[in-house]
Amino acid sequence: MNQRGAELGDLVREMRKSRHLTQEALAERIGVCKRTIIDIENNTGNPQFQILYALVRELDLPLFSIFYPEKKGRLVLENLLLQELGSCTEDEIHLILSLVRSMRRVLREEKCE
Repeated sequence: MNQRGAELGDLVREMRKSRHLTQEALAERIGVCKRTIIDIENNTGNPQFQILYALVRELDLPLFSIFYPEKKGRLVLENLLLQELGSCTEDEIHLILSLVRSMRRVLREEKCE
């Protein structure tokens, strides 16, 4: 099984349990049979896009964890940042983006000196 598959199954199981959901309850919520959830968690299933989409939405799966498992160390901080941004207005996000770009530029310039 590829690394993405193993990561996906582990992540689905972890997030399902953190929400105190049984495999059957999760299956009901996303409209699949329990066997589908079992296969995904055991890394023997390769979910179709619509099932993966439903899992991401239902369990609030961090997309970077699914598509970029090699970045695992940074994911906690990136997810915290995304959660903060999720509560911002569009105007606040534009301002924050400008600030982040400026701060990154300054930090990189300081490293070069």
